[in-house]
Amino acid sequence: MSSHAIQNHKARLWALWHRVQFFTDVRSIMRILRYRKLREIYYRQFWAEVATTFEAEIETLSSGLIQISKQGWTTFVRQHEMMFDSPLMLDIMGNKALTYQLLHNLQAPIVPHLQFSMTELEAARRFLQTHREIVVKPASGTGGGRGVTTGISTDRQLRDAARIAARSDRNLIVEKQVEGESYRLLFINGRFIDAIRRDPPRVIGDGKSTIRQLIRAENARRENEIPIRALSPLVIDRDMMNWMKSSDRSLSDVPAANESVQVKRATNENDKDGNLNVTDLVSQVIVSRCAELVQKLGVQFAGVDLICRDIGGSFLSDNCYVGEINTTPGLHHHYLIANPAEGNRVAEIALQYLFANNIGILNSGTRHGSTLFSAMSVTQTKAFDGTLSGSVIQSIPKKALAPKKAHAHALR
Repeated sequence: MSSHAIQNHKARLWALWHRVQFFTDVRSIMRILRYRKLREIYYRQFWAEVATTFEAEIETLSSGLIQISKQGWTTFVRQHEMMFDSPLMLDIMGNKALTYQLLHNLQAPIVPHLQFSMTELEAARRFLQTHREIVVKPASGTGGGRGVTTGISTDRQLRDAARIAARSDRNLIVEKQVEGESYRLLFINGRFIDAIRRDPPRVIGDGKSTIRQLIRAENARRENEIPIRALSPLVIDRDMMNWMKSSDRSLSDVPAANESVQVKRATNENDKDGNLNVTDLVSQVIVSRCAELVQKLGVQFAGVDLICRDIGGSFLSDNCYVGEINTTPGLHHHYLIANPAEGNRVAEIALQYLFANNIGILNSGTRHGSTLFSAMSVTQTKAFDGTLSGSVIQSIPKKALAPKKAHAHALR
C-alpha cells in the first residue's frame, strides 16, 4: 500500500473516531437536549405572542409544527423555519462551496477559500501557508456555527479543526481569517427588513472566579433565567482554546471584578447583550448590493451574513465580505438584542408578506373579502421586546418598531 493510500486511510479512520467520540459523549448529548428543549419553549411562546399581534389563531401540532391561521388561510412554522423557499433552495444555499461559487459568479466579495477533505489535508496546509490564519468549517449540513473553528495558525490546529468539522460533513471548507465585525442583514423578496451586529461572547469577571468557572456560571444562567436571553451554551472547544491562546489568556485566569473578557472569536454562542440592531447604520450601497444578490439568487427569505470593517462603508473586499446566505435565518437573533427599543418585528413582517402574497399559505376555510390583509399595518401592532416571561408582549409606544427611513417596509 502506498504512503498516500495509508494517509488517506488514517484520515478516514480519524474522522470516524471523532464521530464515535461525539455520539458517546453523554455530557455533550445531554447539553444538546437541554438547549433543544429551551429553544422549543422559546419559539412556542414566541409564535404565540407573534400570532396575538397578528390577530391570528395558533395551534401547536406534532413534530414541533405550529399552525397559524387567519380568515380561513393557514401557514405553518417550526421554530425559526417559515414557508418561504423550497427545500431544494435550502439545500443549495446550505452548501457553502456551491454558494460561494454562485456569489463569485455574481461578482460579490467573498472570502478566499478552498474545499478539501480529510484525504486532502496537504492542500489545506498550503492554503494555511499562504494566508497564515484560517477558518475551517463543514461544507454543508450544519448551522449555528457547529463544527466551525477559527484562529487556526498551525498545522496541528488545522488537523484538529478538520477532524472536528468532519464529524458533520466529509467535505470541508478552509477560509482566510478576515478582520471585521459580524453582521446579518435580513431580506424578504429583496426588501431590506433588519440588520444586527453580532459580537463575540463574553463573560464578566468577579475578581474571584476563573474564566472556566465564569463560563460554567454563565451557562447555568442561560439554562435557568427567565426571561430567556440565549438559545445556545458557551462551549469550551477548539475555537475557544485558539482564541485564548491568541489573546494570551487561559481558562484558569481570574479576571478582575467587572472585567469583560471575550472568550471566542465566533459569534454564534453570544447572548442578547452581544446582538445589536444596526438597521439605520447600514450604507445604502451595501443594502442595494445585498438586495441585488438575493434577488438574482432567487431567495425569498434571506439572512445575508457579512464581515465588515465599516457597515456604513463600501461593498468591496477591502471593507466587506459575504460569508453566507441563510435561507432559514434565526428569528430570535432579531429579538434577543441589547437594544430592543431599536428592533423591528421581523416575524410579523414576514407573516404579513406570506399572507398578503399567498406564499406558503393553505386554504383552510372561507376567505373573507377579496384581499387578505391589505389594510393591516404591522407598525400599528404592539411591540415585542424579545423577552419571554408569562404574557410577554408589552404595549410600548416605540418609534423603533415602525419602519426605519426607507429600509424596513411593511411588505405587500
